[in-house]
Parts: sequence; structure tokens; C-alpha cells
Amino acid sequence: MRRVRIELKVLVLLVVVLLPLAYFSLSHVPSLYIGSVMLTITNDTMATPHAVKSALASYRGKSLVSLSPRRVSRELESLALVDSAKVRRSFPSTLLVEVALVDTPALVYAKGAEDETVSVYVLRGSSLLPLVREDWALFEDHTLKVEIPVGYAVMMEKYGIDESFGEVMELASSLEGNSTLITRIKYDNNSSNSFGKMVLELSTLHAQIWLREPVSSLQVAQAIQLVQEDRRESLSFLSSQIMRYDLYKGAMVRRK
Repeated sequence: MRRVRIELKVLVLLVVVLLPLAYFSLSHVPSLYIGSVMLTITNDTMATPHAVKSALASYRGKSLVSLSPRRVSRELESLALVDSAKVRRSFPSTLLVEVALVDTPALVYAKGAEDETVSVYVLRGSSLLPLVREDWALFEDHTLKVEIPVGYAVMMEKYGIDESFGEVMELASSLEGNSTLITRIKYDNNSSNSFGKMVLELSTLHAQIWLREPVSSLQVAQAIQLVQEDRRESLSFLSSQIMRYDLYKGAMVRRK
């Protein structure tokens, strides 16, 4: 009986020693290095983002044995445009990746002092996630874009969005039905009130609607109709002057 116990202990010791050794050895076998990555996009909301292709390219040449599919999935899901990712290993040298991209994202453009675009972000929950510059072109024709000062964007990238900006983005998302008239949405939190200042530009009507307090999307839609009628009556197409309208919960005021 004692001999059996000794043999069992020796066997366990061998397993403990040999398994890591075998794992280490297999991890350094060139034929088990990743030679190809097979990517499947489960939805076609956009072209494959550069950030995804770049991340996957970084795994080529690494050991398929030592690679953790779960860790790769987490890394991919940390990207701004990836909603979910599933990763599997196919021996001897293939990495299988299935990715679901986010649906039409809410985009935030960080603007500098000269109105230049400094950064572009995707709003995911309460977080602003930056896009790599190569992916900006994916959204050139995207309708929902909210422009904010770069300093404000950097602050929210670090700490998360504030309540007022959440209300702004919620309202902006609900206005996509009027996107043919709303050519630009700007927001600045540097204001004397708690809401800040949201500006809807209606370029074809030579008009702007300013909001300094939260209103409903229905109120905005009605305001746009009123602006259309007012500009039609005033023959706005004969003038390049921009007319400003201040929209409140109970009224809209035309400014001169």
C-alpha cells in the first residue's frame, strides 16, 4: 500500500512538472503560431473598422497555444465600434473571430478653437470612446453628429458624460427624422444655466434654433415647422442673413 502511495505521488509530481513543460514547448512551436485570422462580421452596419483590422493583425505570429480567446474578446469589445466579440482557436494556426458592430452610433465631434475637428467619439452608455482617425471616414454621411468644445470632450472621456450632455444626446437621437433640415448640432456646457447651450443649424433655411433648457423632440419638430413657415413668409432665400430662434418649453422667440 505504501509503495502504491509513493508511485502515485511520483506520478502527480511528474504531471505537475511535465504539463507546464509541455505547454511551454508547444507555445514555441512555429507551426502553432497564428498564420491567419478569419473575421466574420455578424451585421453590416458599416465597413470593417480600421481599429478592428489593426487589433487582429497584431495577433499574427503569436502562439495559438498560449493565446487566451477570452482576453482577445475583451480587448476587441473595448474598441469603440465593437458591440460583442467571440474568439475561437482552430489548430494548427488559425484564429476565428466573430464580431458584432454597434448599430448606428451617436457620434460626438470635439472641435478646436478654429472649428477644426480634433477628435471623434462614440457614445456608449455613459462613456465617450475615441475613434482612431482612420475610422472617421466611416461616418462622413452620418446624420447624428453633435459638436462640442475639445476641453469638454476630454473631460467626459476621462470621467464619463454628465447629466446635461446625456439629455442633449437623447434629444439629438430623437431628431433624426428631421435630419434633412438639421445640418449641424452644436453644444456648449459653458453657460450660465445648468443645461448649457444647444444650437440646431438649419442651413437651407438660413436659421438657427437655440435651446437653453431641455425640451421634447415634438417641440423641436413643431419649432422647425414654424421656422419653415416664418422663413418662407420672409423670403429668406433672398438673404444670407442667419436668423436665430430661441426655443423654450412654453414658447419660441425670434431674435434679430
